[in-house]
Amino acid sequence: MDVTIEYTHIDRFIRGLLSHYDVIAPVARDGRFIFDRIDDPAAVSPQYDTTLLPPVKWIYPNNEVLLEFDLRDITKAAVIAQGRPQALTFVHPCDINAINLMDDILAEEPSDANYLTRRRSTVIIGYECLGPCKENYLCFDKGCHITYKGFDLFFTDIGGRYYVHVATEAGREIVEEDGIFKKAAYDDWVDLMKARAERKKGFKKVIRGDMEMLSHHLKEAYHNEIWDIEGKKCLSCGACVIVCPTCYCFDVSDEMCPDMEKGVRTRRWDGCQLRGFCKVASGENFRKDAAERVRHRVFKKEVYLKKRFGRSGCVGCGRCIDYCIAKISIIDIFNHVMDRVRENV
Repeated sequence: MDVTIEYTHIDRFIRGLLSHYDVIAPVARDGRFIFDRIDDPAAVSPQYDTTLLPPVKWIYPNNEVLLEFDLRDITKAAVIAQGRPQALTFVHPCDINAINLMDDILAEEPSDANYLTRRRSTVIIGYECLGPCKENYLCFDKGCHITYKGFDLFFTDIGGRYYVHVATEAGREIVEEDGIFKKAAYDDWVDLMKARAERKKGFKKVIRGDMEMLSHHLKEAYHNEIWDIEGKKCLSCGACVIVCPTCYCFDVSDEMCPDMEKGVRTRRWDGCQLRGFCKVASGENFRKDAAERVRHRVFKKEVYLKKRFGRSGCVGCGRCIDYCIAKISIIDIFNHVMDRVRENV
């Protein structure tokens, strides 16, 4: 089912969403764009570059209370799994692909009940990128500049109006509730094809080699000097893993109330690039050097997750490059590995 909506009706569309959902949308804030909860349609910026934190963080939040407990009767611990309806609005294809992967990762047994509860209560409205968001992008090489699933509605700007693909029953209900959508006509489809033809011209390949072979080449480069080179730059601040849309590591802590009888168990984001991430109770640290941690992050995305799920854990959004204080670029790492392959042929 395909429909269209005029630019002038977007505010009305968002107001309709607000009557049923917490609406999370891209907004301008302090010189950059972020996904935030909105109550005014005028605050929404459909045309935005890559946000600081990916929208999946609204499904997998930081500082999440998992359960409440009472030490006087620990069997009565109450699990907290909030599933308030929310609409992630105008989500780029790379971020939708990231959510699709997170769905698979966190549905594995033992499944993450909190994530899945929140995911089932979330509608996703996609927004097609008709060109690169920023300089540091890998989405085209990864094939993640487009997506075919994981959304309820998908918007494409075709000039003066949006072409909207309705993918689910939830999406159909949203479209049919208000009279602002029109059934797509042949001329609308023609304009959609023109817009996508222009999109193909805008994206350029940035990796010098066959991405399908990247996992194999990385395994061959396990002892390559690139890890020491990048490791010497790394500050182990963890920025790259915090902004990544497919990082899901966490730590758990129990916090007691002043009465020392009741408390809460809280989950907080954690990351493999932090110095203490692999430190165990005996004091041993299994990845004590930054070079080992940098290599692990790349291998986790390109080797381990690909082996488990058949696709890369990197969707090419470029956030890890944009927000790395030390200017470490995963593009440079991939190209270094690819160049060495050609040198050895």
